[in-house]
Amino acid sequence: MRKLRKVTDSRYSWFSGVCAGVAYWMGFPTWIVRLVWFITYMVTGSEMAVLYIILWIFLPKWEKTPEDYLSVTGD
Repeated sequence: MRKLRKVTDSRYSWFSGVCAGVAYWMGFPTWIVRLVWFITYMVTGSEMAVLYIILWIFLPKWEKTPEDYLSVTGD
């Protein structure tokens, strides 16, 4: 089972690695998670920004990007 963690490898994360980590955990391509996150942010506003910041602060990060990251997310 995959763990929910930030992916901090600069090759895969754009900002803080939250969306990349959620994409890996859920088994979706990273671009889909980023798109859904952005659309939801545009609709709900500050709630998604607050959730993102909370995840950024409290999610542990991978010390090393998982071996199967590319096969799961398609990056």
